[in-house]
Amino acid sequence: MVRTRHGRTTTVIVAATVLLALPSSSCAASAGPGGDRPIDCRGWSWPNPHTVKNARPVYSLTSGKWGNEVDVTLWRGDAGARGEWHYWATLTGRTRPGDEVWLDVWPPGGGPWHRCGPFPVGRDGQAVSSPMAVWRDFTLVKACGRHDDFSACGRDKGAMVD
Repeated sequence: MVRTRHGRTTTVIVAATVLLALPSSSCAASAGPGGDRPIDCRGWSWPNPHTVKNARPVYSLTSGKWGNEVDVTLWRGDAGARGEWHYWATLTGRTRPGDEVWLDVWPPGGGPWHRCGPFPVGRDGQAVSSPMAVWRDFTLVKACGRHDDFSACGRDKGAMVD
């Protein structure tokens, strides 16, 4: 257990060979830069190596403006009792306080994009994750991050398409 600068206790786990620091209590989503709508993702599950099977990256985003210091990755894994695919975003690399990651989701029937997060970095080098979105609840997902005051998102990914 580690205390963050926001006073939250975090649990550190390893998921798919990525060290993640996750809030031990769910966080309320808030709107971040760009005006995306917040979504209440407090009840979503967090990536856990004991419950997520077949976890693998869908894509990684390393922005040139970030100097290849950090990676935003969209992950997919089987975490459901019925074999449901879940998607989540991670931010890894040479992170520092002020950096953050979030997961954008596009609901069935139309948008706009809704944001789960952002989830901030509390200390230098800390890896952070979003909670997992279940594929049946969303048409598209994308991983987004902020580093050195520059935000970027990966390409849209159809949740049921590999």
